[in-house]
Amino acid sequence: MRYLRAGSASVTLNCGYGHGFSAREVIEMVKRVSGVDFKVEIASRRPGDPAQIIAACDRVRTILGWTPQYDDLATCRLCLAGENHSDRGGDTS
Repeated sequence: MRYLRAGSASVTLNCGYGHGFSAREVIEMVKRVSGVDFKVEIASRRPGDPAQIIAACDRVRTILGWTPQYDDLATCRLCLAGENHSDRGGDTS
């Protein structure tokens, strides 16, 4: 917000790690941190689906000086805790 309030132009920036995780890795981490062994149906990639998507964060680092605070799948634990908190009526702001 400081960037925009200072009169800088609006820009679109990726906020990522610069590397990715497979869908299987994400699913296994969510199962682990949630403690729920939910059913997963494995299917072929659909036509047009990319093999991987990685957010390049060079621009956000250059323009805003931003770097991710967390850089691994263990962040799923924090996201799940936030979801559980909001389900109980907690403040999510």
